[in-house]
Amino acid sequence: MRALFDNNAADAAGWLPKVDARAKLALSVVAAIGSLVVSNIQGQLLLCGLSMCYALSLRKPMALLWAYAFFTLMCGMAMGCMWIMGQFMPSLNKTGFTGLVVPFLRMLTMLHVVLPMALSTRVQDLLNALRGMRLPFCIYLPAAVVVRFIPTFLADVQQVTESLRLRGYRLSPWGITRHPVQSMRLLFTPLLFRSLRTSEDLGIAAELKGLGYGKTMTPYKTCHWALRDTLLLIAACAALAAALALQMHLGGTSLGGMR
Repeated sequence: MRALFDNNAADAAGWLPKVDARAKLALSVVAAIGSLVVSNIQGQLLLCGLSMCYALSLRKPMALLWAYAFFTLMCGMAMGCMWIMGQFMPSLNKTGFTGLVVPFLRMLTMLHVVLPMALSTRVQDLLNALRGMRLPFCIYLPAAVVVRFIPTFLADVQQVTESLRLRGYRLSPWGITRHPVQSMRLLFTPLLFRSLRTSEDLGIAAELKGLGYGKTMTPYKTCHWALRDTLLLIAACAALAAALALQMHLGGTSLGGMR
């Protein structure tokens, strides 16, 4: 039962844990809209840089570094797949630099806003915020579980690496590149099975808590909208307006991210 409702949000430093969950959700929506609408590199770099400042305010650099490592791995795999498909379909090689970079910047911007929300927000507060939007159960529960899965996955990575260190294995970027099969066996296989077990624990915890069986839920702690929440949304809207103004001044397509 602790799997769903316990996280390390209370241990997060700074002002982010005090921000209302509704403000963080609204910030994520603004970031998603900006990632879709802004298509040129300059605008995306502006959004990515400002969202990075927001992520750094969480004061958890190691979690951000782990997220960057995972993001870099996924981008490398995507680039490799694009290169392989380009050998069989030469038309894919005509994709410009903007068409490759802009999608990755969009994902990086969303990483900067979702990760602080996951690590600084109690899941109970997130559930209350999603229920307050009158969303159906089939939408707000999976959304809360996905957000809760992020700190759990980071904790699993830490436990697996510590267990490997105790057994004499030293993981490094050079070692992973030099011995990919061994790294897959030592690191990714335990993470896969732990992730499957975590998903089962989250589902069982939600069922034992009675989620979805009742229309009303009494919140443990009532959240109140404060001035800092309003200022955060104003800053997010100002950043989006600046990125749109930059795109209108320099030019760019609306959604494709390709010239």
